Amino acid sequence: MKYASLVWVGLRRSRARTILTLLSAIVAFLLFGILNGVGAYLNQAVERAHLDILVTNSAGGPPMPFPYLARIQSVAGVKSTAYLTQAGGYYRTPRNGLAIMATDPGIMFRTISEMQSPEGDKKAIGAIKIGALVTPALARKYGWKRGDIISIHADKTPQKNGSADWRFQVVGFLHIDAFPDAPILMANYSYFDAARATDTGTVQQVWTLISNPGNAGVISNAIDGMFVNSPVQTRTMSQKDATQSALARVGNIAFFLNAIIAAVFFTLLLLVGNALMQSFRERIREFAVMKTLGFSDNKIAALVMAEALALCVAAAFIGLTVAWVGLPLFGKATGGFLPHPPWIVAVLGMIVALLIGLVCGAIPAWKASRLTIVGGLARP
Repeated sequence: MKYASLVWVGLRRSRARTILTLLSAIVAFLLFGILNGVGAYLNQAVERAHLDILVTNSAGGPPMPFPYLARIQSVAGVKSTAYLTQAGGYYRTPRNGLAIMATDPGIMFRTISEMQSPEGDKKAIGAIKIGALVTPALARKYGWKRGDIISIHADKTPQKNGSADWRFQVVGFLHIDAFPDAPILMANYSYFDAARATDTGTVQQVWTLISNPGNAGVISNAIDGMFVNSPVQTRTMSQKDATQSALARVGNIAFFLNAIIAAVFFTLLLLVGNALMQSFRERIREFAVMKTLGFSDNKIAALVMAEALALCVAAAFIGLTVAWVGLPLFGKATGGFLPHPPWIVAVLGMIVALLIGLVCGAIPAWKASRLTIVGGLARP
């Protein structure tokens, strides 16, 4: 620690260069934290998806007629089926976006174990026509409590009376294990379907709980086979496959994220390395004087290496901290939800910072250790 002041003086020698290099490194590690956080979140979504839950959608075109449910329930190996219709809306302003999930709450809770609610709240939504369950994140954000009457604007799902403002009464809370901060409002399908102006008597998705995950393919084919000649054909797959399929439509996300991160760090490597080499060239006489005063070659090299490590580690700490705090805030600001990056991202980020510091500081540290007193003092 007694040489910390020398490291600090070395970094302050050219403040503008140090600040610009630091800011560039901070941005690089900020991107590293955000992109890895998003990647980890998507991977977790796939890992948490179940093989014993099948998701049935319309193969294209209009949503599925409600009578499809009874036929799906009759397939061998099916334990229970739940259905839902979704609508996008917002509370007061478009920035306060949320998703309306219209379903039969009792059936949904029996089918999907990840969705839970207190028993009293389950009874309340079943007894109140306009009753709704909201996630705790929504309740905290808008100050909702049990008994509140709220209005949700859903302009793409108008009611028969021409209004796009849907009235709901908050009767309890909905807990979703995989997505605890999701902005979701669960409503009674009977109320929603009776009031909407279009697609009455249809559902967008059917979620099926099966007894044996090993039969997921067979049961999926059996379900789709029943409606192959129907006006609305279906496409059924396991929840895990459906999640992977949705991500695959976007592209090879992991490849793109890794490519961006690699490009950012390669650029950072060149930037920091150039800044350190420039600093070394400007301080050749200074290093020669320090050797004259008794500093060994190893100590000079250690000081140069310490400056590189201090710069990279400080940038990593600031950038990763901003990513950890900012990612959830960005999700809320855009009307969605994003979790904090996993701690492993912070650990990897610090390891990368150390590696970049070692690589960038290696050449100037080696040159500083090889510098002779006479050669250094002779430099203009």
